Amino acid sequence: MKYKIKDLIQLGIFAALYFIMVGISGLICILIFPGYSFLYIPVIAALLSGTIYMLTAVKIQQFGAITFLALIMGLFFFFSGLFPSALLPAVGFGLLADVIAYLFKYKHRGGLLASYIVFSFSNFGPILPLLFNPDEYVDQLLVRGKDQSYINHIFSLLFENAWLVVFVGTIVAAILGGLFGLRMLNKHFKKAGVIK
Repeated sequence: MKYKIKDLIQLGIFAALYFIMVGISGLICILIFPGYSFLYIPVIAALLSGTIYMLTAVKIQQFGAITFLALIMGLFFFFSGLFPSALLPAVGFGLLADVIAYLFKYKHRGGLLASYIVFSFSNFGPILPLLFNPDEYVDQLLVRGKDQSYINHIFSLLFENAWLVVFVGTIVAAILGGLFGLRMLNKHFKKAGVIK
């Protein structure tokens, strides 16, 4: 890895933009989905963040940049006190996405799209315990000072196979968001000279 100062500045900008997009996704979820809306943040974030992801991959073209994007959100989840395990999916999926993009030299459209689909699961950290280990989720909520009525309300809003809806929804949203991002690269950023 041979990062130049220019690369690090660009990476910082892209990471900040990605962080903002995930935050906007959270606001959209609150407005659109009733109840425990944070469950759908990975879906909305995957739909909205494709352009930023593609810019990061194509503009920097160095291993570690994609992992860094995921790590920023993972650290935010971790230090926000959401769940200790929230950092693991960010690191794991971010690293795997980076490897896929690297193997395709950060240029191949199909490789970039596959990489983005994998990357989109890096935001699953805060909701994995809710979907797959509800007892741990309840324990963590109690530690954070939530009362039992709040916890009961959350679980009353979950429907059977919610995890499947979020999983499939994230894949579909990542495909749409990734294709839009690739289209933006070719249609606007190349013409503007932002990328070669």
